[in-house]
Amino acid sequence: MFSSDCKVSESGFCSLAAAFCTLADARLTDTQKQVLVVSYRLLEFRELSMTALADLVSRNSSVPYSTVKWNLRSLREMSLMSGGDLTSKGEPAKLTEEARMLAAYFEKQV
Repeated sequence: MFSSDCKVSESGFCSLAAAFCTLADARLTDTQKQVLVVSYRLLEFRELSMTALADLVSRNSSVPYSTVKWNLRSLREMSLMSGGDLTSKGEPAKLTEEARMLAAYFEKQV
């Protein structure tokens, strides 16, 4: 997705990647960012269903369970993650490469 000939900024991000992060920063709500970052941390070392992920994100943040579910669905609709839905129950939740990059970026902003 990002070319290898881009210039790396002082933050370590390629200028194109930084532009992508800036655009996403403006597009995502604060709650979506929080859900994304907590999901990133939880999925780093384990495989979870969307329901289990929603439960753990809610327990590890101040976001209510129903709000987490809604935001995970939104992130999936934005193609930042995949996972089980009504037609593919039990499929593990996975963040895209772009979502992992965004989560790492948002995590550094906190």
